[in-house]
Amino acid sequence: MASPKTEESSPIVTLPDLGALQGSTSTGAWTGRKFYQFLGVHYAQSTAGENRFKPPKKVQPWQGIKDATRHGMPCPQMKLISLFQGKAFVPDPEDCLTVSIYSSNLAAKRPVMFFIHGGGFHEGSAKNQTGEYLMERDVVLVVAQYRLGPLGFLSTKTDVIPGNVGLMDLTLALEWVQEHIERFGGDPTNVTVFGQSAGAAAISALMYSPTVADSLFHKVILQSAGSASPWVWDANPVDSAFDFAVMSGLEDSASPEEVEEYLQKVDVWTLLRSFIELKAKKSVSEGLDHVGGNRLVVGDYHGFLPQTPWQCMKEGKIRKNLPMMAGVTKHEGTFLLTGVYDHYKRTGQLDDPAFVKYFLVDAVNKFLGASDPTGALGGYEMRSLFTEKELESGSFGEMADGLIDLAGTILIKAPLLREAQASARMNPNATFLYSFDYAGEKTRFGYGSDTSHYPFDGGVHHSDDKLYLFPHPPGNPDTLNEKDTEMAKLMVDLWTSFAAEGVPKSDRLTVKWKPMKNYAGPYLHINDPLTVGQNYYEEFTAASDAKRQRSKQQGNEIKG
Repeated sequence: MASPKTEESSPIVTLPDLGALQGSTSTGAWTGRKFYQFLGVHYAQSTAGENRFKPPKKVQPWQGIKDATRHGMPCPQMKLISLFQGKAFVPDPEDCLTVSIYSSNLAAKRPVMFFIHGGGFHEGSAKNQTGEYLMERDVVLVVAQYRLGPLGFLSTKTDVIPGNVGLMDLTLALEWVQEHIERFGGDPTNVTVFGQSAGAAAISALMYSPTVADSLFHKVILQSAGSASPWVWDANPVDSAFDFAVMSGLEDSASPEEVEEYLQKVDVWTLLRSFIELKAKKSVSEGLDHVGGNRLVVGDYHGFLPQTPWQCMKEGKIRKNLPMMAGVTKHEGTFLLTGVYDHYKRTGQLDDPAFVKYFLVDAVNKFLGASDPTGALGGYEMRSLFTEKELESGSFGEMADGLIDLAGTILIKAPLLREAQASARMNPNATFLYSFDYAGEKTRFGYGSDTSHYPFDGGVHHSDDKLYLFPHPPGNPDTLNEKDTEMAKLMVDLWTSFAAEGVPKSDRLTVKWKPMKNYAGPYLHINDPLTVGQNYYEEFTAASDAKRQRSKQQGNEIKG
């Protein structure tokens, strides 16, 4: 046994049938409250070799005390290739299935918050979300890693490459929590799964999978995604697998068996390079709904998703007694509008006023995976999101607010509302809807890239809500200003109280946040000041409505 002093700074937790872990301590962001952290803890074996593309296998027991003071390596992703190649020796990049656990009392029995990171199912890691804010409240935080890109989501619908194994990773991580979280002061009967973007889409899949036991989680928080989004599904997974194999170097005359054998053995980075190249190519030529390799699959070999969650919703197969909190950021669309702008600028089409005036809206719909050959969707968008003057302008900048609404609604807002509507049908007193409208000092617009050339700003950007739940940037976070700190405290209150009791509460809540009783409301505008909205469909036109309001005010001022 370690001495009490050592235990204070280097806590040791023993997991029955597994082994001992040595963690470290850190402090909360606002009160300096001490908490313990156990980082990079394996819940599964390596997924290399014959385990590649297969359902995860439970981690094996170990001897002695395992070091859990550093984050594990992220799951392989092209964006972080330098991290892997820069290390003197990364023995096994596919050995990445870890959880990080944060707790301020190892002997308590507290609500567990299990976070699933976003990143389009091909980026992200546990170390981007740490516990300094959430540990200010009495919860246990678990952040999971899961296989990404083709390593987690490729499928030939056979037992060799079954599909959806990234989701199976998350299921095994939740099973690990059930078995071991009591040793960290967590209550396995009170687990809230929360996730942002692809993480929220993953939660929807977990909710509607017949292979995931209800006992694994008891509440959900969906931030900025629903599983009906066009970027969630691979419509032709077998073709995608073939395309990756050929792009990685296999003959295009190869049989299905040869494709599987090749993919099983191909170098990780060769596979990921092919994925990124094909993703870029297909997004542009066919739309986001035609991309493969980082998508969920219906009808996978192991029956994880025999049908889509949307099909389940329509058939009334909705889980009872599962409280839900769900919401979006006000300007979700700015996140992918950068890619849209860059593409059409590169092709020269944005310099053609006729293209912008007559074809841009339909082209953007197609790019985003929502093409409509009848013209009805484009027609409704033109009617509701753009003024005649904007459409006549032939200018992307003039049309930007309407395009922000268009992109945000297709990619995030409409699919998320479907999730909440299904939940409210089954759980009318336990579904809480919000729109995060607060524009603080910091923004994730551009995710670190230069944004000065865009004729629009990020607004309340995709992921901006996370700035108030997790310190950013990870490892060396900015200090929030006074106003933003107050917003973070409110957000932490709402998220953790919902995790504890299924109802979001805070002394900072100046309005009543009622559950969703109607088809599209009520819902909370998280802003300063807080307000309540009644019709969530108004969020589908938030940016263009605000622009018209500004124009009207300017007109009145000129008259005045």
